[in-house]
Amino acid sequence: MRTVVSITGFALTVVAAILIGFGVPLAWVWIGSQLQGDSGATTTNFSVAMAILFGIIFTYVLLLYLAGIVMSLFDSAARSGSPAPRAPWMRGMTDTRQVTQSSTSNIERIFVVTTVIVTVAFWAWFAFKAGSPLPNQ
Repeated sequence: MRTVVSITGFALTVVAAILIGFGVPLAWVWIGSQLQGDSGATTTNFSVAMAILFGIIFTYVLLLYLAGIVMSLFDSAARSGSPAPRAPWMRGMTDTRQVTQSSTSNIERIFVVTTVIVTVAFWAWFAFKAGSPLPNQ
């Protein structure tokens, strides 16, 4: 039963990461296409490009802010009054080592997996699909 829960949790994490990593930019590209209208099929207005860029940034900041709120609501350490455990990457070399399970929350895991998936997808596109930016002679 524990294996099924782990696999389901991993699958939901990957789905959420794909929705966050690709859904937000694609949604803003669609919004930009609605703003652009039929005025330019091959060119993009500067204002539309800036709306897309800052819309993506604003959406990610909002998502991270909401994730922080959700994490604080469901964090048992915050409710019990004890200090929250430090994440492994935030500990110094001289800190005492704790033998514990993973101290990352599910929301943190989703954003880490989002970063990994988007980075791998970008590099795969860059290496195999983008083509050379140099002019052909």
